[in-house]
Amino acid sequence: MRLASRAVHAGRELAARSPLAPPIHPASVHVFEDLADYDAVARGDRPGHYYGRNSNENRAMLERAVADLEGAEAGAAAASGMAALHIAILALAPRATTIVATRELYGGTMALLRQDLEPAGYEAHFVDMQDLDAVRRSLDGAGLLLMETVTNPLCGVADIEAIARMAHERGAAVLVDNTFATPILCRPLELGADVVMHSATKYIGGHSDLVAGVVVGGRTLISTAHARAARTGGTLGAFDAWLALRGLRTLDVRVRRHSENALALARALEGMAGVSKVHHPLLNSSSSYAVASRLLPEGAGGMMAFDLEGGRDAVQRMLSRLRMVTFAASLGGVETTVSYPEITSHRGLTADERAELGVGSGTVRVSVGIESADDIVADFTQAIATQ
Repeated sequence: MRLASRAVHAGRELAARSPLAPPIHPASVHVFEDLADYDAVARGDRPGHYYGRNSNENRAMLERAVADLEGAEAGAAAASGMAALHIAILALAPRATTIVATRELYGGTMALLRQDLEPAGYEAHFVDMQDLDAVRRSLDGAGLLLMETVTNPLCGVADIEAIARMAHERGAAVLVDNTFATPILCRPLELGADVVMHSATKYIGGHSDLVAGVVVGGRTLISTAHARAARTGGTLGAFDAWLALRGLRTLDVRVRRHSENALALARALEGMAGVSKVHHPLLNSSSSYAVASRLLPEGAGGMMAFDLEGGRDAVQRMLSRLRMVTFAASLGGVETTVSYPEITSHRGLTADERAELGVGSGTVRVSVGIESADDIVADFTQAIATQ
């Protein structure tokens, strides 16, 4: 089946007279016939679940579905995208090592590396992934390379295939955060990644009503990640798993609409008075254009950003004049929202650190929804033009 059909059907096995929509399984524990029955399920010799922290049917369906779409052998769901990232890193690099990460990185990921992993002996090096020579130099002695398909918040795209090849030649594993692109637009495992993770809170769920994360990859690595999630307690509850799977069913149609609208908004704002720069990888002006055109031929997802002249005051004026679009710190929902990285995703960085990344006081990140593109463009243009 093609991806659009797999998104609708993946993860479930329908028997005659079974419910078409999966029921929610909130039970924390299951009953067993005898000791041998329990032992067989706990060992994995027999299908089933025994305790909610270890496994749950809704969680298992979501894991199978995301793994299917990404072309992976297995998946492990976690309580959030950050929980998923944590178990993925520790599955690939269980002992302290050097982690090479993209310089333009989600602030929460950067905080995990600096505030939690570095005190435990890991060393994080941040590098411009679009500079392949810099990546090559940084990999000496590294055990793990971490990158995003489309970076947060400035929507850069680097050559995953070339970078994965370099990393593997030097003995480093490759972890890709595919949250922004989703498997509809990019499947990093096919490009050489070892493990792919998603904040399912975003596009997989798609309706701003759940918090979840998923890691997919080879069966052995994912078994390690799954076990760590169970030991540390960062597992996903049944209802959020059910919501994420329901969102996944419309992922293909939503992501394609998000992508079309984001590019339409980027093109409309580029060159507009009051806008100094627009960040979208499929704009001809983007430094990522050549790589993104090859890596993301069906669209770059629903994210874009732009810089307003006038800094924070100009951003606040624009926000006060938006009529349909709202301010919200997350992304990936059906509605268009804006975020201000200086106080949201990158608030943990100093002004100099943000400036080095290209995130200024006028930078606005937009999660472009699935409304009419004309309405989205009209709302932004009137809000900016009236400043």
